[in-house]
Amino acid sequence: MLTTLLMQIGIVILIQLVFWWDTIAQYIPKFIKTPVIFLTATYNNVIPKTIYWVIIFTFGKKLVQRISDVGLTQALEPITAFVPGFKHTFERLSKKAYFYLLLGGGIGLVVANNFASYSRFSGARNKIDKYFVCLLISFTVTYLLGEGRKHWIFKFSRLAASDISRTFKIRINYSDDSLYMILSGFVAGLLQDAPLILMHSKYGGYKLGVVLIVAAIVTLFIPQGARLESA
Repeated sequence: MLTTLLMQIGIVILIQLVFWWDTIAQYIPKFIKTPVIFLTATYNNVIPKTIYWVIIFTFGKKLVQRISDVGLTQALEPITAFVPGFKHTFERLSKKAYFYLLLGGGIGLVVANNFASYSRFSGARNKIDKYFVCLLISFTVTYLLGEGRKHWIFKFSRLAASDISRTFKIRINYSDDSLYMILSGFVAGLLQDAPLILMHSKYGGYKLGVVLIVAAIVTLFIPQGARLESA
């Protein structure tokens, strides 16, 4: 366990030294350096970089092993299972689904804009070389949702909601469907930042994300009859 952890830390440090430290990186051909920087979150801040490597060494490792055991097609079945799962969840939530989708989408856009930026340089905002971690998170969350409601994400959320409700004496209307839809919106929000990056919109994810969050709140005050008529 300790040996594996030290090896993983060593890999991260090595990549950072070779591709981040300009003293070494300047001698690496651009056609090699550019894709490696993109695919390893080298230029990302500490939090997204940490999330990236945690996913790689946990979920990524298990996925590679699963592909080796059962083949690519069967290993990726949760991705294809996500679509019908999303449709069924959307139908059960009915009009409430729009609130959760907009809320999750807004949060996803804000997170993507933040993760694709680097605070040391004022011009390094919402850049494509720091966006891969958002794609990785999107794929991971979609895969986990496709695995079903028995996954640890739902178990943890149920326990967290129960603990918060009991500790603070407040009622939390939690359901697996609401979490499923929020996370689905979150994935969509992460992906929606890609065209904003291509349009060189430094703060587009923040702005559009806030708009979606406000829109989600507004839906709470729209009478049910009005929603049905507009639909």
